[in-house]
Amino acid sequence: MTSPTELASLVRAAIPRLYAFAYVMCGAREGAFVHVREAIRNVDVEALTGAARPADWLLGRLARGIEDALGRKADHSFVILDNLLRSDETQPIDPGKSPIDGDLSRVPVLLWELKRTCLASVLGALPPGVRVSFVVTDLLGFPPAAAAELLGIKESAFRVRLTRARRRLEDYLAPRCGHIDRHNPCYCEGRLTLALETDFVKLPPHTADIPAAAYNDEPEHRDIAELYRTLPPVQLTPEQTDALVAAALGDEAVAAPEESPTEE
Repeated sequence: MTSPTELASLVRAAIPRLYAFAYVMCGAREGAFVHVREAIRNVDVEALTGAARPADWLLGRLARGIEDALGRKADHSFVILDNLLRSDETQPIDPGKSPIDGDLSRVPVLLWELKRTCLASVLGALPPGVRVSFVVTDLLGFPPAAAAELLGIKESAFRVRLTRARRRLEDYLAPRCGHIDRHNPCYCEGRLTLALETDFVKLPPHTADIPAAAYNDEPEHRDIAELYRTLPPVQLTPEQTDALVAAALGDEAVAAPEESPTEE
C-alpha cells in the first residue's frame, strides 16, 4: 500500500510537467493551476501507482480533463488575435508606462512574458482536440501511437489532428512572427506597448521562469515546433506546489496561494 509520503513524492515530481502542459493548453497561469488541481484532487491512488508510468497516467488524466473542460471550440480566432495585437503599427517601448514605471529591468521580463503569452494564445486559436495533439507530440515528444493511447483515441484520428495543428500553426505564424523570420512584421519590442495597453500581457507573478538570456538571442526558428520548444516552461511557486500536493492527498483545507506581480 502506498503511504501518503510516497504519494506526495510521486505527485510532487510530476507537477512541473503537468503545470507546464496545462499552461500551453489554456494560456493562463491561474487557469493552469486550476486544471492541475482538478486532475490530481483526491487522485485514485490504486490506479496511479498501478500504472506502468504513473507520471504519464497523470498527464493523460490532465489532458483529457482539460479537453473536456474546454469543449470543442477554440478559445478565440486568429482574426481576433490579429485585431488585438496587430491593429496598430508597431510602437517604441515607453519606459514610463505602467507596469514598467521607469524600471528598465522589467522590460526583458515583459518581453519574455509576451513571447510566451503570444505563442500560447496562437495555440488557443486551435480547437482543444487539435491543440492537444501538437502539445503532446511536438512539445512533449510522445510518438503518435503513444499520444493516442494517452488521450484515449484512435491513432488514425490523432494523426489527422496533428497534421491539422501543424498546418494551421505554420500558415499563421510563418508570415507574421519575427522569431521565425526577422523580416516578418510582428516582433515583440514593437508590440509590447499595445500588449500592455490591452492587458494582453502583464508583469508575471515571479521571475523564476524568466531566463537570464535575452528573449530573442536565438536564431530564427523556421520549424514551428522547435520555436515552441524553446519557450521556458512556466513554474509554480513552492507554496502553490505544496497546495497541489495537499489537494492530491485530499487536504481540502489547503487553498491555493494567491499570486501577486513580481516587484523585481
